[in-house]
Amino acid sequence: SPERSTADRHQASPSWRIAPGRQATMMDSQFGGPQQSVSTGRMLTITVSDPKKESEGINSYISYKVNTQTNLPEFNYGQFSVIRRYSDFVWLAEQLYRDVPGSIVPPLPEKAVVGRFSAEFVESRRRLLEKFLARLAVHDELSESRFFKLFLQADDAGLAAAKAERKAQAKHDAEHAKASKGGGGLSGISSWFDDAMTSITVTMSGSSGDRSVEKSPADEKIDEVVAYITNLEVQMGNVAKHTSGLMKRNRELANGLFEFGLAFTLLGQMETDPLAAALTKLGHASDQLSLLVTDEVAKETAHFEEPMYDSIRVLGAVKAALAARAKHKHALALACVDLEHKKALAAKLHGQPGKEERAALADRAVEKAQADVASARDAFEQVSARVIREMERFKREKANDMRRVVLDYTAMQIEHAKRVEAQWQNLLPELEAIPDGAAADDYYAARAPPAPPVPPP
Repeated sequence: SPERSTADRHQASPSWRIAPGRQATMMDSQFGGPQQSVSTGRMLTITVSDPKKESEGINSYISYKVNTQTNLPEFNYGQFSVIRRYSDFVWLAEQLYRDVPGSIVPPLPEKAVVGRFSAEFVESRRRLLEKFLARLAVHDELSESRFFKLFLQADDAGLAAAKAERKAQAKHDAEHAKASKGGGGLSGISSWFDDAMTSITVTMSGSSGDRSVEKSPADEKIDEVVAYITNLEVQMGNVAKHTSGLMKRNRELANGLFEFGLAFTLLGQMETDPLAAALTKLGHASDQLSLLVTDEVAKETAHFEEPMYDSIRVLGAVKAALAARAKHKHALALACVDLEHKKALAAKLHGQPGKEERAALADRAVEKAQADVASARDAFEQVSARVIREMERFKREKANDMRRVVLDYTAMQIEHAKRVEAQWQNLLPELEAIPDGAAADDYYAARAPPAPPVPPP
């Protein structure tokens, strides 16, 4: 039953955990069909299917069946399926962002408040969730994340345990960070100020927000990427806006053709042959054209409009990767400032009679600050190198994806034009066969009722 709980569906059929998947096909990252990551015989195919409404009322949601087919040894089975909901996908994305900072974590479809149970919305979300997993499957680092593998194969209890563990770890890390800054009071204000400065740095300056860290060649590259992404986001927004306008006009055209055809059909009922037949045939042709346009709008929405908005969401993921680098650079700058402050304090204490113990403590604080700077620098350099790799990968894949979208859109237009032309071509001989002029007069005369007999005078 579609209304069974997720747990019930697992218990009712073990095949939810180990189920035959769809046949593997080559990866098609743009349109979200069956996906496959292939490298030296390694295969990982992921599909999302069977969206079902769970529960009722305000607690209702849509669950999805995530199917995996693989030959990778790190998975327990070659074919298996699990049930996941949208919030599980969100959790996965959050863990990947924290686990692999600087990587471009693929975007998820946006949340919706209105119409989230409509068939059109559910199918669109299913496609985009499948695309999300497909992009993870072919990503060198993200596909190796333990959270990705756990998401694909853990049962409900395993996933819940992982969530609880991560939540507890996040709480512990937050308490440790707070303790390392000295607790509340002014340190709390300082922590808030640091976070605010990080946000401002990420938003306003690509790589140059922390002047205490020397600008590197990588910073120069990042500055170029930030300028490129900023301009690209504006242009992609314009394309998406006009694409939506085009889709709206095509929907209006489909409705207009239907009304147009209905009007001619009703008009034909008011006439007699052969004019009635001509008007009726024109009405029928218009109705068929309406169906063709409606079908074309559905295809263009899925394979052109949706990828355009998906590209904008990808830009958001790119900005998040850049933000992770800026955050690590800001952390390095703070560590450097802290080190200089502790060095100055230690130098001030040295040579002062009676302050030898405080000077020794200050020296140990300097040693710890030096270790913190080294750790922050290593983390920053690792994230920075990852971001550079990700930007190069992004540009390469964006060009390929855009080329494929435009080519497929062009092919769709050609095919649609042929189908429209075929409708008019089929109508033309039928209209031409209707007599006109003298032939029409003979046609009407032959079908006119006989005149009544004239009575004798």
